[in-house]
Amino acid sequence: MARRLQQFSPAACQPRLSRAEQKRLGAFYTPLEIARLILELVLRPQCIAAASPPRILDPACGAGEFLVEAYHRLAAATGHSAARQAIFGIDIDPAAVATARSRLQAIDDLFPAHHIACCDVLTDESSSSASFDVIVGNPPYINIRELAKSHSEREIAALRRRFPTARGNFDLYVLFIERAIELLRPGGRCGLIVPNKWATLDYARPCRELLLDQTTIEHIIDFSDSRAFADASIYPHVLVFRKESVEKNHFIHVRAFDQHDSHPVRQDQLSPAAVHLAAPLDIEARRSTEPLGQIATLSCGTAGYTAARIARRLVDARESHANKNTADFITSGNIDRYAIRLGNVRYLKHDYTRPHLPLDISELTAMKRRLFAGQKIVIAGMSRRLEAAWDGRGHALGVQVFAASQFHVDPHYLLALLNSKLLAYLFATRFAAKRLGGGYLAINKGQLAQLPVCIASPADQKERRMQDRLSQVAANWRPTADAEIDSIVYRLYRLTAAEITRVEAHFTDGSAVPTDARRAA
Repeated sequence: MARRLQQFSPAACQPRLSRAEQKRLGAFYTPLEIARLILELVLRPQCIAAASPPRILDPACGAGEFLVEAYHRLAAATGHSAARQAIFGIDIDPAAVATARSRLQAIDDLFPAHHIACCDVLTDESSSSASFDVIVGNPPYINIRELAKSHSEREIAALRRRFPTARGNFDLYVLFIERAIELLRPGGRCGLIVPNKWATLDYARPCRELLLDQTTIEHIIDFSDSRAFADASIYPHVLVFRKESVEKNHFIHVRAFDQHDSHPVRQDQLSPAAVHLAAPLDIEARRSTEPLGQIATLSCGTAGYTAARIARRLVDARESHANKNTADFITSGNIDRYAIRLGNVRYLKHDYTRPHLPLDISELTAMKRRLFAGQKIVIAGMSRRLEAAWDGRGHALGVQVFAASQFHVDPHYLLALLNSKLLAYLFATRFAAKRLGGGYLAINKGQLAQLPVCIASPADQKERRMQDRLSQVAANWRPTADAEIDSIVYRLYRLTAAEITRVEAHFTDGSAVPTDARRAA
């Protein structure tokens, strides 16, 4: 049964922006339920009841959703006079600032308008460091490509000099996290709603280093399946942290929004390389493995920047028949576990009955021609679990299709591993923060390269026989073979009975069951 999506209230006083304007501003306005949740986590009762109420800042306040709710909470505990002196907001949009001021003055006509400032918190230094007890909000989500449309090279270079987290193809929200840490007083709390990409993508590594080194992360709440922002493909986390070095054995409370119970994750066991939020299953510590990227060459299919040009070169079967200089063209949706289903392709909003790609076109490099024409394992780049198939004929690959070739082990052994429940579980849990709505995974080459491949010792005949059996079964796969493959993989990787139960349970809740629907490129 499909999971029922949470229905959130529309953000109050949300301006009507075109999709292009919303993307330019990175503006996804916060539903009241999420603002309330964050404030419940950061405004502890003893904090509100203190003689002097906490100074609260929203550094990208928009229309003031967080600030209005925070005002009501403080006023109820400390009175209007104290509350109005404790609420502060900043936003770059004059219209949003005017709306926030108006909403606060509507509930308190003595609220000081200058407490809501129109400026850019990233470049304005009027707010001194360590001057707020609580910071809350929903910072803008603007990647470097969008930022370059509205900022000059000099302005972007200045951000890179100013913020250590502005590295690589950064997104603006990581700079807001860094700025929040600067503005918090020691012991102060911050609660933000940010894209789940913060936990795994390479550009966010400096931000993860900062969080793990200088803060105690208290809560991570996953909204990936809850559609927090209507009509937007954003999969966010609520991130709550305290500006305080983490103590040994501190546990972060991690849960999905629609779950009441959280599971603990030890912060001192997290790595800046990627924050894995599931309970770890440490395969590498118990037996000899090598990363997939070291025992096979991993390649992408069609690069995104050539996708439109490649699309213009496709020839549908209705128009022409394939010949030796063409290859069937497949996308992620054509790949099932152990099988490639040809035809019925939707690519760049165009439907094809049986597309073929000429291999002698100038848009393909010599290396890409060899990859497309050669034998390989193909891996779907958008699926609810790992799905890989053997390509013995040579197919041309669309965007978000990956290939493994030039193997150092039997490729059918790798095929069995990639389609096993264990490696699907490891991928889904180690890269859980890259999960999209509906349980789908946005798979990339760097993640695939990290998967641990068990290498049987030449002297261990029992393990060699298990590896050979996996190759044999995968080469002649039938659906009835899955149970045998998974059983052998569990033994080969030396899982305990409790660990096998955990992996199997992952596939009984429907979250990892592949769909038969075609997935567009």
